Amino acid sequence: MEYFCRLKIEAAKRLIRQGGQNFTEIAHALGFSTIHYFSRRFKAVTGMTPTEYASSVKLRAEEDVPV
Repeated sequence: MEYFCRLKIEAAKRLIRQGGQNFTEIAHALGFSTIHYFSRRFKAVTGMTPTEYASSVKLRAEEDVPV
């Protein structure tokens, strides 16, 4: 079970980086029963919430853009 959860979280990370869906849509698409359960599992696997992860991805993207 843990293996499949980790696969879903990796898929969620890809979807967050793509930026086309909100967290509720991502949670639903990946089969999580609620956004709260998705957030708890995401944090357990990655050490950060989906919001924190999205912010870190955005920050890294901004740092990589040449001025």
